[in-house]
Amino acid sequence: MKLSLFARLIAFSVSPAFLLLSSCDVKQTQEAKAPQVEVKEGQMPKYDVETAKVSVDSQKQEVTVPKVTTEQKTITVPDVNVTMPGETPASPAASPTP
Repeated sequence: MKLSLFARLIAFSVSPAFLLLSSCDVKQTQEAKAPQVEVKEGQMPKYDVETAKVSVDSQKQEVTVPKVTTEQKTITVPDVNVTMPGETPASPAASPTP
């Protein structure tokens, strides 16, 4: 299955973010306590808002676009192994030979 360039960019962008968010073990060490507050009468502000009117249409127009070609290449990509706290490190997977 071939992935489009856009799909690859999304995968490479999302993967580090996922690793950053999922590569830690968080344990709550203290309960939270909400502060005590006293609420008195008040008034919310009122606003008169006039918004712009936007219309979107389409039209046909001839434009020059580039021709894009692709080629198959073997490249080295990063291989990330994550060991969560309390887990035994996994043995590295055998990398495929080009």
